Amino acid sequence: MLPKEAIQKVMDAYYHITGLRCYFVQDETEISSAKEKNFFCKCLKTSSSALRQCDECTFENYTGALKSNEPQKYACHAGLVKWSVPVSLAGVKGVIVSEGVITKQQSLEAQDWVNHLAETYNVSRPILLHNYTKVVVMNENQVEESIKLMQDLLKYYKAVIEG
Repeated sequence: MLPKEAIQKVMDAYYHITGLRCYFVQDETEISSAKEKNFFCKCLKTSSSALRQCDECTFENYTGALKSNEPQKYACHAGLVKWSVPVSLAGVKGVIVSEGVITKQQSLEAQDWVNHLAETYNVSRPILLHNYTKVVVMNENQVEESIKLMQDLLKYYKAVIEG
């Protein structure tokens, strides 16, 4: 099995178990918000200002994960909790970036938060709200276990590749 094939299998299994989509970034030139699969984020990124902030945040956490060789957990400019997990499989290095989640409290305050974002970035409030309600809700323990799961899947496929 090729390393990139294994990385895709990790992301597929991770999605199957957690319901969270993710994408692989191999180097700084590949950081692109177009890879984001979360419709809330895609809607927000119709604003060039939001798009720029997202790319800056992703870049910062991508480089942090690579330099520290540790997962980076962060709150993005839109308030979603996201994480970047470093990958090193058979010479292929990069970072898997997970789709963002929100807390239960954030889901209860959806109207106010979406109103703020819609006004700040001049995007459609009804479409943004509809997609915000689709964002996965997790508590801190679920987030931590989700990160461990991704790391364990990566360890498994590393063992498969390296024999």
